[in-house]
Amino acid sequence: MRLKAFRIENFRSIVDTGMQTVSPDNITCLIGQNESGKTSILEGLEVFSSGVISEDVLRSDLSLPKVTCSFEVPEAYLKSKLHPVNDEFDKLVNSLNNITLIRSWKADLESQMDIGGELLDYIKEVENGRKKELIETGEKIKAFYSELDEARKKKQKLTDKLNSIQIKLDEHPAKEGGLRFFRRKKTDLKDDADNTLEKLSESFEETRGELDKVNSFLEDNSSMVSVVEDRLKTESELESVNKKLDDISMRLEERHQTMTLLSGPSLEYLSRGEWEKVLKEFKSTVSKKERLEKELDMKTLLCGFIFDGLPEEKARIKLQKIEDERKLEYIPRELGEILSADCPHFEIFEDFGSLLPNRIDMEDLVSDNQNIEGYKAARNFLTLAELDYSFFQQPSSRILKQKIENLNTKITLDFQDFWQQYVGRHNKIRINFELDHYSTNHGAKAGKPYLEFWVKDEGERLYPKQRSRGVRWFLSFYLELMAASRRANKHLILLVDEPGVSLHARAQEDVLKVFEDIKENIQIIYTTHSPHLVDINKLHRILAVQRNDLADHRSTTVLLDAARLGDASPDTLSPLQSIMGNPVGDQEFSVDKHNIIVNNVGTFYMMNAAVKLTGYKGRIHFIPSTNSSSIPLMCNILMGWGMKFAVLLFHNDKEIEIARQLEKMVFTNKPGENENIIIMPEEFMNAEDLLSTLDFKNLILKTREGITVSNSEHINLNELPRNFLLSKFLGEVNNGKITRSNLDEESKENLMLLINILQKFK
Repeated sequence: MRLKAFRIENFRSIVDTGMQTVSPDNITCLIGQNESGKTSILEGLEVFSSGVISEDVLRSDLSLPKVTCSFEVPEAYLKSKLHPVNDEFDKLVNSLNNITLIRSWKADLESQMDIGGELLDYIKEVENGRKKELIETGEKIKAFYSELDEARKKKQKLTDKLNSIQIKLDEHPAKEGGLRFFRRKKTDLKDDADNTLEKLSESFEETRGELDKVNSFLEDNSSMVSVVEDRLKTESELESVNKKLDDISMRLEERHQTMTLLSGPSLEYLSRGEWEKVLKEFKSTVSKKERLEKELDMKTLLCGFIFDGLPEEKARIKLQKIEDERKLEYIPRELGEILSADCPHFEIFEDFGSLLPNRIDMEDLVSDNQNIEGYKAARNFLTLAELDYSFFQQPSSRILKQKIENLNTKITLDFQDFWQQYVGRHNKIRINFELDHYSTNHGAKAGKPYLEFWVKDEGERLYPKQRSRGVRWFLSFYLELMAASRRANKHLILLVDEPGVSLHARAQEDVLKVFEDIKENIQIIYTTHSPHLVDINKLHRILAVQRNDLADHRSTTVLLDAARLGDASPDTLSPLQSIMGNPVGDQEFSVDKHNIIVNNVGTFYMMNAAVKLTGYKGRIHFIPSTNSSSIPLMCNILMGWGMKFAVLLFHNDKEIEIARQLEKMVFTNKPGENENIIIMPEEFMNAEDLLSTLDFKNLILKTREGITVSNSEHINLNELPRNFLLSKFLGEVNNGKITRSNLDEESKENLMLLINILQKFK
């Protein structure tokens, strides 16, 4: 698998990076100022692999993090990993050559891996169709339950009425004999007309008939009543579970808020037992919620089948068949777990923990004390040597020393191969480690074991920190590469934070060379603000990182790809200025003049000489790029700074291609018509071609030898020092040794052609 894109949400200063595409050549460079969020991006990608976070990565609103990664997969990979489900799903699986995985965290800071992308869209589409059916059935259940409730109320009312009539009938005087009837007072007989035996009997029969209808309805729907009430019971139980889950989540959120704001380890220690109980309860409640949700869906389906007229027995058979079929289907979490097993492993490399220390206590290694400087490098060393703590418990010191010597030799030889192959150095560096014990003058540490590391070449033996920064960095980087590949046993994506930040320029260029050499097997994402760690000819590798409110260090982090560098702030892009070439001497980018970008320093000299020779007074300012390839990036910088600028290109294949790139990436409003892109006529392949071959020979080359090709071709064919020659020419123009009167008519016409072209920018 190969990482194609990533997205990080709700992680430290990041709200949402959006989906960011990484470089297709396996090296991606994150540029930006300190505190912009570059390191947070690397950390976010690292926890995609580990799944482990703490409260300190949560934002102030306590939104839970989510990291999404898209991977390119080999042909037929998905087919080999997933069993058939149905025609539609299987067809989709066979058509995909990429997958998207989403790592998300719950309130207890435990994570889960779900599938994303097209597979998730398919699952959601299926679920939405089923949800629609469940909603429709739910409405029927609601209407039926309302009717059922009315029937039960009516039954109770009719039953009460029937009982009342029965009592009246039982107590009616006509049923007690005439004597008692005639003994009653007149006041007792005043409603006798309304309570005759005949009317009571009629009312009784009428009420009993209505009650029979209600009972008949209830009896006819007895199966439905049973399943509906069973469903309602599950629904009620789910509501209780959801309420309980909300309560637990609130407690967890309060906990996160406390830990985020106070960062109180003592509070964490004091409440550890209590919170372990809460976390356990949260997990069991989430599990119960998921079980009840599935159960409720099945019971809703059963109700729907009976509503459609199926007898309960047949409805249950149909439901069982559906359950069996759905067991073959995948849910997002299941797919995520299956496919994440093969996805690349993100491993971070940073100076504090990853650079080899002089010494580290065995106690810190055994207890996994990652807060100790050099812990990760020492752990990498032991991983590479295939050692664990039991190795150092060898009772014979002689045998132990021999084994250590053998390991030192093996690791040394392996590193020397790396040092020569990837860094291009041939000095025979040796790596040694030793086991020793603290002496009695070390207080509480006396007698405790520690590991000590040494690095030596043909000279004396030195601690890692005593060696050059370059040697120490490359040695530690080698240990990281080798150990990570062994631990992960899968494709590696290396996250390097400010590689070689303390190294000199040559060593930093070596770092970039190593990246280039290993990129076929390992993807690399690194942060930097060093010009020596950015290849200006590979602009597609760059992602700019900055805060959306530059005045507020608490604002959110945003990412800008190469096509959007024009939106980046001057501070974000300023590290690139030195990559592309600063203006010469005391020249600066001009705010009140029109900046004209040219292909290199030699052309910069020639343009200034042309202005001086013609006496042109227009408000233009030439800016040299390192080479033509860096022109698009320089345009983005000037655009980001809001400056007026144009690009002057000469008629050669490379600069014609640059013009196309500028129309595509910078000046996108009017392709082919943009006045800010100037292409000189075809006879001018470079700036020196503005002079006639005669003037070029006499005034610049100062030779009698004739020139049979263009000036620029002559320089290239004879490998002449162009910048030096044109710089010297400008110097002689500035001090008056060469003036307009020294030029022939062809040169004068060419220079005036140039000035006329530049007139529109005055």
